[in-house]
Amino acid sequence: MNATSVNEKSIIMRGLFIAIYILVYSSAFAQATLTLDSVIALAVDHHPQLLAAEKELEEQVALKKGSFSLPDPQILLEAPTGDFFTPGIQQTFDNPLVYIQQSKVGKQQVALAEAGISVSKSEVIRQVSIAYTQLQYAETTVRQYFIRDSIFNALYIATNKRHAAGDAGLLEKTSAQAQAQETALLLTQAMAELYSAKQQLALLTGLDTSAISVTELIRFPGADDYLRTNWLEQPLAVRPPSSNPFTDYAMQNSGLANQRLKLAKAKTAPGFSLGYMNQDDKTSAIPQRFQFGLSVPLWFWTHSSRIKAAKANVEKTNYESALVMQNFNSAWLDATTAYQKHLLSLEYYENTGLHQSETILDAANRSYAAGEVGYIEYLFALSQAFGIKASYYETLKNYNTSIIELNYLNGD
Repeated sequence: MNATSVNEKSIIMRGLFIAIYILVYSSAFAQATLTLDSVIALAVDHHPQLLAAEKELEEQVALKKGSFSLPDPQILLEAPTGDFFTPGIQQTFDNPLVYIQQSKVGKQQVALAEAGISVSKSEVIRQVSIAYTQLQYAETTVRQYFIRDSIFNALYIATNKRHAAGDAGLLEKTSAQAQAQETALLLTQAMAELYSAKQQLALLTGLDTSAISVTELIRFPGADDYLRTNWLEQPLAVRPPSSNPFTDYAMQNSGLANQRLKLAKAKTAPGFSLGYMNQDDKTSAIPQRFQFGLSVPLWFWTHSSRIKAAKANVEKTNYESALVMQNFNSAWLDATTAYQKHLLSLEYYENTGLHQSETILDAANRSYAAGEVGYIEYLFALSQAFGIKASYYETLKNYNTSIIELNYLNGD
């Protein structure tokens, strides 16, 4: 290989990297970025799931105020003696135990609605955090493929010229063309993923896609807190949190079912009625015009069927609570396992893999420019270096996602 060919390749490589870095870093500051906290705040304020949960709470608070619900009074007009019409009024009352239990049911329903808001908020934060992380990863992937596409396209152009001049063989030219075309395809696919990720985040926040730009993909801010728990050293010591929105909601629902059973039993107690009507002539004494009554629950099958249904509902909600706890423990185990796995991988790339990638890339550029290695070896080295970096970013995304999942299950 002559000196002119070596110098030409050195100039191409140097100019190529300078152009790439200028393009990438200038585009990074062309648009204002949104932090994860700001995106979460937007979603929490506008997400339909949370708005619906808040309206559910508003509804239950309003219903609780009607716990002491009396039937409408009866206004009567009769002629008991046949000589004149006299007005009267009658009001029925449930047993005081019923009103007490109805008030407790109302409180339980309000508490359940409040627990529902916590569940909805956790779910919205999880959705937004995952969408944000996915967009970070998509933007990073596009930047990486842009660099790769620029490099392999420039190499193909240079190799094509060298082939035309008789300095490169058909294998070298075809390999360069295949690599350039494959990388261009991957860049196109990455652009499509980026568009989809922006659309997803826009749906969750209500922002226009043109206004969405996220921060650089780095370790999730909460990672250090989890590192301090020494999960890698004592994985079996990591227990699910005793309190979280999902099991709390299930337990609250079970408590509501028990309170409704107490209400059904309270309704078997006698009720009362109070009335006023003159049943005699106009000169009758006032005290004798009052009526007092007692409702006797003779139709026992109605009450017994309601109590039986309430008992079945209690058992059902208890089973549902047990199922929620079982599913939660399983999800927690999966999340902690995923965290530990991705943490190990991430530490490998941060401590070893990325340094190896830079070394391979630098050595390959120097060796190829000096004519010490052929194009096929150079192409393999570039692909290996870029592959390591791509695996690092994918691992970083998976690691952040595992942190998001743990925060979600923990109710943070």
